Amino acid sequence: MDISIEDGEAVSLYFDLRPQHFIDLEVAAKAAIEWSRAIRAASTAVDPAFEYRVGLIAAEPGSSKWLAKIERSRINQIAKDTKAGFESIPLIMRLAIGLAVAIPTTIVPSYDYYLGNDGFSETQKSELEEIFRKASESPEVQEHQRSMYREAQKDPNITGVGGGVPTSKDWRPDHIVPASQFAEAEGLFRIQEPESEDERTLRPTLDVVLVTPRLENAKRAWTFRQEGMPGTFTAVMADPEFLAALADNKIRERIRLNIPMKIKLEIKEIKVDGEWRVKRRGRSVIEVLSPSPDPDEGGDHTTTP
Repeated sequence: MDISIEDGEAVSLYFDLRPQHFIDLEVAAKAAIEWSRAIRAASTAVDPAFEYRVGLIAAEPGSSKWLAKIERSRINQIAKDTKAGFESIPLIMRLAIGLAVAIPTTIVPSYDYYLGNDGFSETQKSELEEIFRKASESPEVQEHQRSMYREAQKDPNITGVGGGVPTSKDWRPDHIVPASQFAEAEGLFRIQEPESEDERTLRPTLDVVLVTPRLENAKRAWTFRQEGMPGTFTAVMADPEFLAALADNKIRERIRLNIPMKIKLEIKEIKVDGEWRVKRRGRSVIEVLSPSPDPDEGGDHTTTP
């Protein structure tokens, strides 16, 4: 398919990389698949009267660049061939969808942050805002978007992710989400409770693996590992019901490797030199969702012959 950047037909997925490093092919492919699914879901959310496909135009999976074209066709339309059956979608829609998929609204207040006054009329801005809102609020788009960033986190060589309608010959979009915000973009650390300009509290729900428990009925630091994330983290076990159930032998679990848990975390952060940092002892488990207490367990387990 012949296409150029200048004609505005393309949308891009772009990975910023560490200098002199390459992206992992499998990570790039999986992230691109989720991006493609999010683009298609966003297009459907905006206008369900059409069916959409995302066609790959070019890619450099060993590097950082993916270029695609969104096409649409009326649902149930009978076409003689694919070329006649599908057509490109308008630039305004491509621009809003590309931004909505690549730039999570958990990171910025609105699309205005990115579009500004870039020569758009008030009518065009209203249209952009409506398309961006519909795409961003779609649960299916959000799920694929989270999966895309979850995959991107797996390669430490990726320092940023961006997307939208490319404006330069190297396909690099104007706005890039830095790696330091991947977890927030992926929804793990979505802001729940802004406290001030310099403090905030996050309350994500995480699937983790237990590394080190503290087997006592007290608020002590436990160690966990999250799949796809490097290293481990510690959090104070502050769920009184779980600790009480543990003390009463009502948690059905055995000592083994890779014990899975689902926890609701509370993270208190403070801004230092423009960056958010976790406060000292600012990470705590406020609720253990799994494993849950077994009402049939506990008590005297002595058996009588």
